[in-house]
Amino acid sequence: MAPNNTEKKYIAQRTTQNISDALREIGELSSIFYLYYYFNKKGWSVYKNYDEKGYDILLFNKKTGKKIKIEIKTRQKLIGSLSNKNKNKNVHFTLTEVEKNAADYLIGLWYEYNMFFITPTSELKKMKSRNKKTYKLIVSMNEKNKLNSIGNRYLNNWKCINV
Repeated sequence: MAPNNTEKKYIAQRTTQNISDALREIGELSSIFYLYYYFNKKGWSVYKNYDEKGYDILLFNKKTGKKIKIEIKTRQKLIGSLSNKNKNKNVHFTLTEVEKNAADYLIGLWYEYNMFFITPTSELKKMKSRNKKTYKLIVSMNEKNKLNSIGNRYLNNWKCINV
């Protein structure tokens, strides 16, 4: 028997949620891989955060006890977006106030271009959304696939993570 309208709506919502969950995992696991690649030989361990609010990944130096907290945001415009028809493309990597205050760095993954943007959370642009403070990194790409100056500044900026 074919699904009714309520079941179709539920299936559509679950599919969207499953894609969102998959993208979050891809972003976090990809970031863990690169953080390990760049910082393991410098004495840093990489952990996924399951306990504390406001960040996804913890870098920890066992010798010094120093901790670096990182929030990961993954964005894409392949599925469910009308904006991929525009000549100018942009993505907003947005942190809540809790995330901004907890995390030391933001890693934003623009999925369809496999571009990582790494920035200290102190350098994010403060904005308001529905009377709540948010903090953004906005990256744009023109019709020739050239990044704006913000995108160029933070693209693959792994060295900004102060270990």
